[in-house]
Amino acid sequence: MDCSKKRASEVGDLPVDPLVEILSRVPAKSVCRFKCVSKAWCDLITDPHHRTKLLPQAMQGLFCHTAKKSEAGLSYSFSFVDLVPRSVPLDIDPCFSFLTELPEIQTLILSDSCSGLEWEVVPACGTPTSEETYPCLAFDPAVPSHFNLVEFRVADNEEFLSVHVYSSETGAWSENLIDEQGKEGQFPGWRNVSFPLARLYPCPFINGFLHFMVWDQDETKIVALDAQGKGRRMIPVPHVAEMGVSICYFGESQGKLHFMTEKILNDDHEYKYKLFIWVLQDYNAQEWVLKGTVNSHEVFDENTKERSMEFQVVGIHQDRNVVFFTHPSEHKLVAYNMDREELCTIATFDDQELLMDTARYVPYF
Repeated sequence: MDCSKKRASEVGDLPVDPLVEILSRVPAKSVCRFKCVSKAWCDLITDPHHRTKLLPQAMQGLFCHTAKKSEAGLSYSFSFVDLVPRSVPLDIDPCFSFLTELPEIQTLILSDSCSGLEWEVVPACGTPTSEETYPCLAFDPAVPSHFNLVEFRVADNEEFLSVHVYSSETGAWSENLIDEQGKEGQFPGWRNVSFPLARLYPCPFINGFLHFMVWDQDETKIVALDAQGKGRRMIPVPHVAEMGVSICYFGESQGKLHFMTEKILNDDHEYKYKLFIWVLQDYNAQEWVLKGTVNSHEVFDENTKERSMEFQVVGIHQDRNVVFFTHPSEHKLVAYNMDREELCTIATFDDQELLMDTARYVPYF
């Protein structure tokens, strides 16, 4: 008999599945409190088979990382955008003062985010070098006690120099895993690709794999690495070689990889843009499906001529068909609901502020 079902049967007379279904309709904070009732209740709620249903990691907002110009140079700051209507504002410190007040912290840089996580100090990977480094977070909410941090080191010519993995279980970094690539179970040659696209877009962690975009023989592809930093597959993306088509965004939503491109529409000598939103519907078959399109002249004010009307996509909602991008002529962050075909402003910035990056806020229960 399944141990989880045996433990759950001690909670009450209901079978496991109906009990989990009932608890899934209870507010998450209440479910958390139920863990204190007894060991049987705690085991049921924290069981990995039920945790994602009982304590869903729903997206609540966005952290925005901005740079502001001044006579002294650039200054960086964080702000928070609440995406959930509520009568009482969330008690959130968007400036991360609990970190900036530490004497060893001088500047905060938003490197990566992944499905919500408590903060933890991670030691540096080896001695500092002149090579550029790119950390990517691999975290599964279903296993909240563990995470991996994958760090790439890249040469000036975009060649991979090393891949190191930090494990929260061991508290240590691995040796260079590049020498391990090509062994049984890994496809050869992935490390010979060019790395620049991974600098521009997130590295989503889905299905136990970290995904990032690369150049491979003049084609854009997605590399999937496991949490141990070992290459497992190369995924082609929808065709982008067509004239006037460029990549806009790459990320994750609703448990699936999403890829966005935009195409220039030369209409009556006015450059307009069309956004294409693709979803990797079948991961194993590598089948991309066109999820929707957005025309710039339909969502933006055509009377505004100061700037280009191209899309500057900064993110996609974790749980809904909502895309976030900056307004091309105004200092605003907007959300476009693909289902309702509605555009709304969710944040406004100062004239001298530049949005550098965003990170999802997902409550940790």
